[in-house]
Amino acid sequence: MAYEMRAGQGSLFKNDKKTTDSQPTLKGRVMLPNGEVRWISGWTKKTSAGESWISLSVGELCMQQQQGGGGYNQAPYGAPAQPKAAVPDNDDDIPF
Repeated sequence: MAYEMRAGQGSLFKNDKKTTDSQPTLKGRVMLPNGEVRWISGWTKKTSAGESWISLSVGELCMQQQQGGGGYNQAPYGAPAQPKAAVPDNDDDIPF
């Protein structure tokens, strides 16, 4: 059975492509309660007392479920998802 995202849940994974401190240590996706799926980023930090904590950021929409396909249209990390092109309305060509 494939993993299915549910409202209010998400996943973070180690960012293997991190090259600078400004890039997130963790990255992933979260489904908001309204059903939107957005990028989520996490940075591991330390307090002045040396205690570790994670700073989170919720970003742009990252995928849109396709109608009938059951799949997802995923944008690259950090890039907003591109909306599907609208299907032209050809009702004007009907001869009656």
